Amino acid sequence: MALNPALRKMVAQAKAKYAGNAGSAIKPKEGRNVYRILAPTPDIAPWVGENGQFWADLGVHWIKAEPNGKPIAVVGDCDICYQQPSVLNAAIEMAISKALDEDSKKLYQEWRARKSVLINVIDRSTGTEEILELTPTTFGKILDLIEMYANEDVDILDPQTGCDIIITRTGKGLNTNYEVAVAPLAPGKKFEPVTKEQLARAKNLHEFIAQNYFRGEEQKALNAIAQIAGIAVPRLTAGGGGSIGAIEASPTVARTPTAALTAQSAVVEGATVEQAPSPAAAPAVDAEVAAAAARRAELLRRQQEAQRELEELERASATVAAPTATAAAPTQAVMLDQAEADAILAELDQLTNG
Repeated sequence: MALNPALRKMVAQAKAKYAGNAGSAIKPKEGRNVYRILAPTPDIAPWVGENGQFWADLGVHWIKAEPNGKPIAVVGDCDICYQQPSVLNAAIEMAISKALDEDSKKLYQEWRARKSVLINVIDRSTGTEEILELTPTTFGKILDLIEMYANEDVDILDPQTGCDIIITRTGKGLNTNYEVAVAPLAPGKKFEPVTKEQLARAKNLHEFIAQNYFRGEEQKALNAIAQIAGIAVPRLTAGGGGSIGAIEASPTVARTPTAALTAQSAVVEGATVEQAPSPAAAPAVDAEVAAAAARRAELLRRQQEAQRELEELERASATVAAPTATAAAPTQAVMLDQAEADAILAELDQLTNG
């Protein structure tokens, strides 16, 4: 029996949203990494565009309830990816400005988008085409290299006459460093050229970003921000209070992965309320989020109560200390040590017996 046509259409539309295995980007490993940059032309890869931009900017929000906790929502930043205003950024900045303590502020600051750049490469260690994710600084070094050789009339991106590059990664954590250079070549040797088939297999970076980072978790991210930070956030609705789906279907709003976040109605208008939003304004998210938010609130309450009790004890101690010291003085003046007491008793015995 054939699949229901309506269901078949729904399955086809949902594939992009749930295609978590649409591919993943690699990052330079520790040590020496050799790559060949794939820079396809628009006739081979229409997504590149007439300007020939072979890379894509990526920004991702990792929304967590605790610094080392599991992400509640992972959402692309439409400001970085598509140069469009983002209500998510506005909500995060509001949370930071309303933070009650430094620990909360640091957590909210980590919600800001992490920036990187994606390019297609051939990984020479495996011979496979991959999406390579780089820090903006590292990609800037690649652009410097491209420009430096271009000034000498050498195109290191040319499929036939171009060059391999080496990215050397050293250090760990915040001290990680990436150095970029053209791979050395033995005398009389040439770099292996890039075939048309390899260029054709270069992945559509914009599609990759949409499938992996704009998968409908925007409202979930906003709800988590609202519950954890205790601020009011808007619903992602079209004009007139429609749902996110209504935005995507609206003829006045472009059907892009960021439509819900960039529609005019998604502006954080008047969202300066400091108390937690009502269920109607922000539906409850995972129980894990609510529990984490409750723990943070309870810890903060206990900390404030302990601080108040400590201050009261200090004030009470300061009040009692002075009279206590004064009262102790005469008591010490009439007290006798043991030798004096023994001498007086001996004298009394003599008087009595005498």
